[in-house]
Amino acid sequence: MCAYPFHQMEEQRRKGPFFLLVVTLILLGIGFYVAQHFEIAGLDQVTITPKSERPADEVDPIDDLMFVSANQAGGRSAGGYAAPAAYAARPSDPEQKVRNLRIGSWALSGFGPSKLASEECRLNLTRVIRKFDVIALQQITAVERDLVPRLVDQINEGGRNFDFVLGQPSGPSDRPEQLAILFNVNRVQIDRSQTYTVADPQDQMTYAPMVAWFRAAEPSVQSAWTFSVVNVRVNLARAPVEVALLPGIFASVRSDGRGEDDVVMAGLFQADDSYLIPRVMGTDVVAAVDSTTTDIFSRHQTCNILVDRNRTNEFVGRGGPVDFLRLFNLNLSQAEAVSSHLPVFGEFTATEGGGG
Repeated sequence: MCAYPFHQMEEQRRKGPFFLLVVTLILLGIGFYVAQHFEIAGLDQVTITPKSERPADEVDPIDDLMFVSANQAGGRSAGGYAAPAAYAARPSDPEQKVRNLRIGSWALSGFGPSKLASEECRLNLTRVIRKFDVIALQQITAVERDLVPRLVDQINEGGRNFDFVLGQPSGPSDRPEQLAILFNVNRVQIDRSQTYTVADPQDQMTYAPMVAWFRAAEPSVQSAWTFSVVNVRVNLARAPVEVALLPGIFASVRSDGRGEDDVVMAGLFQADDSYLIPRVMGTDVVAAVDSTTTDIFSRHQTCNILVDRNRTNEFVGRGGPVDFLRLFNLNLSQAEAVSSHLPVFGEFTATEGGGG
């Protein structure tokens, strides 16, 4: 009478380790699949997002939702002036072989070793930058010179192909900063011999603006758009004086002897478009950010991208701040750990003259 239950117990004992091994292998397989196909971010608010399996520089149409243009509705430029036809927001031609270029600007609120060392901050920073073709960065601490190269190494993990140029350290001797321009080499080419710091012998600007020259990489050399990017960082304590110098900087870059009339001025201007355009730059200049705040608290507009409407027909009239909090489901504390500023962008055709 007792043999049967004893035999059953022996069978269960022998099957136990095998069953445990199978369960363990299944759990490991699930974990491996999740690690390969999803990104896990956040500490108090964990988020799981799919990893892209497309080529590194291919844009997911869903990502386009984060590039919401303040100018798109109504085709208005700063100060209420009607935008000319060349600036009317126009969707990309679905048959167009070359995507438009996204040029951005982002003030990083003191990007230094501690931000780079933070896994969460580094993740949020890199996945925003990857969505631009060219992006000007301000407020980078200049004490450690390897910060930007290490950041670009992080951006390039997973098959991306970004490079960078750096401006000369400038600013107060006890807290110098650097300006940088990062770019996707699959989308644009740079002529490093044309990269320079704007001459300022009288030190009128606290932080010396930097200039870099680019050509769209995908169209033919004959039709590719060429342009200069001027990276500007205005000192808030001297904002009225330094903002008044912007038209002169703009003009000096355009007449620097290189023969490039397409100038894109990007940066932290410490002034909004309602002041910059009519009172400083003049109505020949258009701002990519129009009547929209550019900080994570929705209080102020301090960052922008400026172009001459009469010379740069490549600007398609689409631009504005990038709400990376909403895109990545971040709270204010998580976002502020990256920057208190939102990135801003302007969209341009990759072909000279704004052709498709």
